[in-house]
Amino acid sequence: MILHHLVLDAPTLVALSGNRQVSALVHRAYFETETRLWAPTLSLLEADRESLGIAEHVGQLEVIHTVDLDCPAVLAVAQLSRDGVPPGIGAAIHAARHLPEWGTDALVATVEPKAYEGRGLPVLDLHR
Repeated sequence: MILHHLVLDAPTLVALSGNRQVSALVHRAYFETETRLWAPTLSLLEADRESLGIAEHVGQLEVIHTVDLDCPAVLAVAQLSRDGVPPGIGAAIHAARHLPEWGTDALVATVEPKAYEGRGLPVLDLHR
């Protein structure tokens, strides 16, 4: 049974290329079947714009599952964007709020926890 759903935002996906906390999280997901990692496709695209090739890298990692954006998700991210939230973070906010109900809430695993202050989401701080 999956007990931990963790959504990775754009800054965290960029950090895959050298942040020990992020790398440890991915490593943990390989060996602990109760941990599921999610990457919104928009976050992945934004990360790849900043760090060329990260999309291909994430695509090779079996433990990171993508979350597609449907029209309601695009509208939600657009509204967050109008409020000054970068799209790669807005997509993570929406994904964490709307992952299927599996008996547990999703956390946003991020290297930029301050971006989520006041958003009412649980955050796993990977910046420490």
